[in-house]
Amino acid sequence: MKHKNIKYILIVFAISFLWSCKKELNVFPTTSEVDGNVIVDTKSASTVLNGVYYRFANSGVDNNLVPSVRWMDVNEVFPSEMAGSLSNSSGDDGVYSLTLNSQNYGVGAMWTYGYQLVNAANGFLKNVAPVTTIPAAAKKQMIAEAKFLRAFGDSELLLYFGQYYDPTSKYGIILRDEFVTSTNINLPRSTVAQTYTAILADLDAAIPDLPKVNTTAYYANASAAKILEARVLINRGAAGDYAKVISLTSDVIANGGFTLEPNVKDLFLSKGFSSTEVILGLQQFSTETYKYQYNQYYGQYPASASFVTLLTNDPRNGWLYRDDQGGTVYGGAYGNINELTKYYSGDTGNPVQTPLSETSYAFRLTEAYLLQAEAITLSGGDLTIAKNLLKTVEGHAGVTNVADVDAAATPAQLQELVVKEEIKNFFSENGQDWFALRRLPLATAQTIQPALTSVKQLILPIPNSEIITNGNIIQNP
Repeated sequence: MKHKNIKYILIVFAISFLWSCKKELNVFPTTSEVDGNVIVDTKSASTVLNGVYYRFANSGVDNNLVPSVRWMDVNEVFPSEMAGSLSNSSGDDGVYSLTLNSQNYGVGAMWTYGYQLVNAANGFLKNVAPVTTIPAAAKKQMIAEAKFLRAFGDSELLLYFGQYYDPTSKYGIILRDEFVTSTNINLPRSTVAQTYTAILADLDAAIPDLPKVNTTAYYANASAAKILEARVLINRGAAGDYAKVISLTSDVIANGGFTLEPNVKDLFLSKGFSSTEVILGLQQFSTETYKYQYNQYYGQYPASASFVTLLTNDPRNGWLYRDDQGGTVYGGAYGNINELTKYYSGDTGNPVQTPLSETSYAFRLTEAYLLQAEAITLSGGDLTIAKNLLKTVEGHAGVTNVADVDAAATPAQLQELVVKEEIKNFFSENGQDWFALRRLPLATAQTIQPALTSVKQLILPIPNSEIITNGNIIQNP
């Protein structure tokens, strides 16, 4: 996070949109002071809340200053490279090889993403609190959405930068529950236990006031918050956590109102946000080409050789990636690559942007099935139930040979299969492939990502810029 000259700064929408009656994400905000009377009614509150969603989507501009959703930078490419599923056509960037240091660009980008989102949520919560002109029900829902978004930001920071796997550790994150000013910017780290408590408190407060279905797929709902809580708990793994994961995901599956896409390929290549499996998506700008440029034009992040091997005899190996036929810049210059085509239905040899090539997804119903299956294996539950959950997901991905699932005789064997499915299903999507891989024993995880040889590689170093400017923070060991 950049610390210079920060005083009452929050990303919000341009003032010309402040009084707009439309609740939209695809407008470009400017940096403005909002520590005042910016929120005065429901319309202005909705606009400022959209600024928080803007940070959630990691929106900004591309290299040509075209407004773009850059979710792919922090939640698709970076974690899937760490999981060993993507490589970088430019060469080793330290991500795939897990040799990142505190000065790596990606490390700084992840840190900035999390804290900009948290700060935006805090700014909204501070400024909406005293407003009395907003109907009570609408205000409660907006506060719940902001708390969900803050919890998401804090959970990303903890799972990337904190010793999430040890609730007794002092290496948590900087917990911020106030809008950043010049007097409160340099804070120490909280403990891991304190961090988990803060995240879960936000989610427990948000869930009752979030709608079952929001106005669009781009806004938070109760099911998204329940899955986020399940994500947090399965990574903490304390007493009772796995049982709570099973309870939360069972509720989403039975009562959330979402259904698995019959063939998950259709979700990505033809249906998009109209699919009833999508719980929370990211709305793209109408003119952006950011994701298409990286994936189809340049071929910057192709599927890795190890991911191709993982998908041997899996029907998804015909559409998650494809031979670029020399149609990308890197493929044309250095030889064909396994182009990432999860979101692209067009011709790889002669690429043209397709309607869904810019879409991104934060939460899908599939995750509830897989989190529950994994929680069952980790808690010593009924493996038959876990197997059925896994086979259901695989069936919707077109997998017909489930002999390996049927043959799994121990919880450890079945967990490994569930995690492999999480890696396949959430390939270049929302970071859950990397988080799932880390839940395996280190020796098992190494068979999937050979670069993972030490527990220290499970988390990132605190960015050097933070260490230099914040005298109250300590680096990860």
